[in-house]
Amino acid sequence: MKIKVVLKNDVHIIKIEGPIKAGNEFELGEKIEEYIKKGKAPKFIIDLKKVPFINSAGLGIFLNIYKHVDGLKGRMVFANLNSDIENLMEITKLASIFEIFKTADEALESFDF
Repeated sequence: MKIKVVLKNDVHIIKIEGPIKAGNEFELGEKIEEYIKKGKAPKFIIDLKKVPFINSAGLGIFLNIYKHVDGLKGRMVFANLNSDIENLMEITKLASIFEIFKTADEALESFDF
């Protein structure tokens, strides 16, 4: 799994490449947590365009980060989910918690600047 972070208009776009599975989900959590600054509401777009698979531990990491970001009055949204990951979000009811956008550009436009 590769993780690239791009900053646009004060929003961190987390671009992930490869499956999120046992053994690498904690690396992902740690990487995202690096960009959460104390005293500032974090803004994230999780771009899953190049992620073919997420296991349950990966979903748990995203939920934990979401709770942390939400507690800081920040915002974390998802973009570019493939149909399998979108179905997984629906089945697990996480689609009712997470904001999901078709593209990273649509997600970026949803932020107030």
